[in-house]
Amino acid sequence: MKLLNLDEHHRYDRESLSRYPRKSDGTIEWAMATDGSVLCSMDSDSIDMSSVIQQFAPRSGTLIFFWESLAVPSVEMGLESSLAHLPGITETFPEFWIYSPSDRVVVELSFSGVVTAAYAPADAGDTSSA
Repeated sequence: MKLLNLDEHHRYDRESLSRYPRKSDGTIEWAMATDGSVLCSMDSDSIDMSSVIQQFAPRSGTLIFFWESLAVPSVEMGLESSLAHLPGITETFPEFWIYSPSDRVVVELSFSGVVTAAYAPADAGDTSSA
């Protein structure tokens, strides 16, 4: 596991979360996401986060975890370590995002309990809200 410095956080954020329009609460506005980019969206009670990662980010060597606050540093973890820690993470953090750089997939667990996985748009200018 590696804590990301601010430059690394911003680089991964630009590749992933910043490419989506956002709601006022900080979650991604999936209704405005690029056609075909959303892979799944389900209630977190009906889906296993580990299965989502394994299904939609199968080539991932590392995953980037973003939290709702920059007060908690973003983290880079290997796939196996990520899968092992996911149960504890989901119990501790009600809202977070996972980015697989190799698969260009973003997974969001929203505070409302919805898990959504989608491909990150190729160009930040395509769907960025600002």
